[in-house]
Amino acid sequence: MRQVHFELIIIIMAEDSATGAAAPQQQQKLPKIYTLEDVNAITDTIQFRQELIKAIREGFQSYSKKEFNACPIQTMGAAPMAPFGGIRDDNYAAQTCVKSGYVTGASHYVIKVASGGHPLPSNSGLMQVYSQSTGRLEALLLDEGILTEFRTAAAGALAASLLAPPSIRKIGMLGTGIQARYQLLFLQQVTSCRTVLLWGRTPSKMTLLKTELEESGWNVELASAPNELLEQCDLIVTTTCAREPILTLTEKRKKPQHITCIGADAPGKMELHPSLVAQSDLLVADCLMQTKERGEYQLALSQGLISSEAIQEIGSLVDQTMPDSHPGWTIFDSSGVAVQDCVIAKMAYDSLLAKETSS
Repeated sequence: MRQVHFELIIIIMAEDSATGAAAPQQQQKLPKIYTLEDVNAITDTIQFRQELIKAIREGFQSYSKKEFNACPIQTMGAAPMAPFGGIRDDNYAAQTCVKSGYVTGASHYVIKVASGGHPLPSNSGLMQVYSQSTGRLEALLLDEGILTEFRTAAAGALAASLLAPPSIRKIGMLGTGIQARYQLLFLQQVTSCRTVLLWGRTPSKMTLLKTELEESGWNVELASAPNELLEQCDLIVTTTCAREPILTLTEKRKKPQHITCIGADAPGKMELHPSLVAQSDLLVADCLMQTKERGEYQLALSQGLISSEAIQEIGSLVDQTMPDSHPGWTIFDSSGVAVQDCVIAKMAYDSLLAKETSS
């Protein structure tokens, strides 16, 4: 696949005071611009996925050690803000999220913009890579949001490797969108299980995803109700944009069991009933600070069902020795942290530069 990038240099002209002739004053070097085709060429490999999971692990560690500087998240188009275009639609789920930050002493800082959700036609986005030394924009990764999908899926795979029961016979997938596909793609790096129980709101989308997964070697079953995942699966991943609980408390909940929650990445979103959260034995989050305003723990915290002290950050957990026996019911809540964007932007940019050098 041919790599395409653009590097422009603009000569800024100024009038020479002695001759009146135009004379070069300075050169303005514009950033490298990489397309989705470029990004796909260096990320669509098993090796990249494996290395990304390791790098995300290290990124979370740096975050929990206070070595990462994260700016406040900006979320546009989602409640409590007005919807884009003033749209009034019961199924409206569009939003644009801006995350940014940097590792202290690293070479670059990153600003990421990602958009998606109904009625937007597709997910989109880009990552901006700036030099910490000069403050100048060095590269634009026009990835259409694919790097965000990857880094989110890598976090899910990391959580499963740390928190899921040692024996996984069936994976439950709540949701049928693009992130559901990538979660299963990355889970292949950490578990040999290839049986998935799938539930989604739209039967046609469930059938479509079932066909796609079976063509990729998965054994796929379709659930008639979401709580079937709680009753049958050892590992569950939730990837919807719901604002009302989908998984609720059930006496038939399988144990041990781990749930990785991906969908609740903005205030007001939730996929788990607060009582299900409160029932769990170990609660883990990517960012403790964000749990009060977004993610699966926000309502349980506000209702006093759990305390902040009961939640651990995954970055601190990776250094701990896990007990020989699984703790029982565990949850990892991923609302998304800018350190993930910095990690994958650096990986992609370094790979793109290396490819240029070798070609």
